Amino acid sequence: MWQRAYLYRLKRDIDLWIERGWVTPANAEAILKQAEEKPSARRMPAILAILGAVLIGFAVMSFVAANWNEISKLAKLVMIFAALWLSWGAAFILERRAHPAFAQAAVLIGLGIFGGGIMLIAQIYHIVTDDPGGVLAWCIASLAAAWLLPSRPALALGILLMLVWTSFTLGISEKTPHWAFWIPWIAAFALSLRFSWLPGFHLALLAAFVWQAIWAVSIAETFLMDPAWLLLFYVFEALAIWLAAMLFSARSPRFASTAEAYAIFLTFALFWIWQISPDRGVGEAAALFWPFLIAILAAVAVLAVLAVTRGILAMRDALAIAVIALASLVYPAVDSAAPALVPWVYAALFLALSAWLVSYGTAHDFRFAVNFGFVAFGAEVLWLYFETMGTLLDTAIFFALGGILLIAGSVVMERMRRRLVAQVEGDAA
Repeated sequence: MWQRAYLYRLKRDIDLWIERGWVTPANAEAILKQAEEKPSARRMPAILAILGAVLIGFAVMSFVAANWNEISKLAKLVMIFAALWLSWGAAFILERRAHPAFAQAAVLIGLGIFGGGIMLIAQIYHIVTDDPGGVLAWCIASLAAAWLLPSRPALALGILLMLVWTSFTLGISEKTPHWAFWIPWIAAFALSLRFSWLPGFHLALLAAFVWQAIWAVSIAETFLMDPAWLLLFYVFEALAIWLAAMLFSARSPRFASTAEAYAIFLTFALFWIWQISPDRGVGEAAALFWPFLIAILAAVAVLAVLAVTRGILAMRDALAIAVIALASLVYPAVDSAAPALVPWVYAALFLALSAWLVSYGTAHDFRFAVNFGFVAFGAEVLWLYFETMGTLLDTAIFFALGGILLIAGSVVMERMRRRLVAQVEGDAA
């Protein structure tokens, strides 16, 4: 939420709270003064401390990279463990003296020294330094520190190290998907919910989506199918996340809205691919794939029914989501019967669904859905223009007409977007 919109709503709410006697005028003035303070000013010491910890971590890495042969092995080990315990001791003292931001920075320094120590010990004893096991140990230490202390920066580092770990594993073997990734991921996801930390929730979701993207080919090879067929499963997965986020919107609105925003983006991004006619070849063992597809389809159906029966999802919105699922499911049949019509049919569906998303966002007071609906609609129009008109018009006419359409369309769409966003913010207030 933007600071200006937040302050506007807060001032209106505080006037009501004063009128009802919930807040005194003096307390209201203090609340507004605190809210008007820039977040960057309040968080600057903590941000600088964390950045300093990151720089010290890179200094440790650089120190490891330098080949200091003149120092004995024992002295190197003593230096590593002394620096490690010194950072942990500093974190303990700073926490006891009510300096949590600096304590977290000390924790991050300790974890950086821990990772540098792993590489340094591997260098001393001539162990392969690109072994994913070392990164896994570093990741586990970060998640353990996040759980025991607790420490949000340690959790963020652990999630990033998960991606490094799975990337190293991909470089060693691309044939078998790295299923072990999900063990620390579940722990990190649970910690982000335990801390009620939205940035950690963002990182966990992004890590899950990145894993599915980089291992898509390996997953397809495991089930002996064309990688494009994973698109069908991923569309239903995004729909399942979308519907599940709706069901949890009352219990945890911040996390639910975040998950719903990611699901909306993924659903429309994946659905858009159908119009470019992806390869639908299925391998000889495709029977292994269908049970997973049926299971995720059943999950989407159950979640949709629950959302409708609980009054969270209107019937027209449920029908639009059903159109996304059904159009994705029948793509192979449409592509077999009339491949020339696929781009036009799915482009028209994408435009209609983008327009529906704007109305969906307006009805649910969901600003992201409104904005993304306009972006998706405009991007699709541009795609169709460049794909179709570019081969039919002279170059000069093509660019001139394109410029006029862009300017006129941007003005109209921006006016509509501002009006709808203002309506959403007014309803929410």
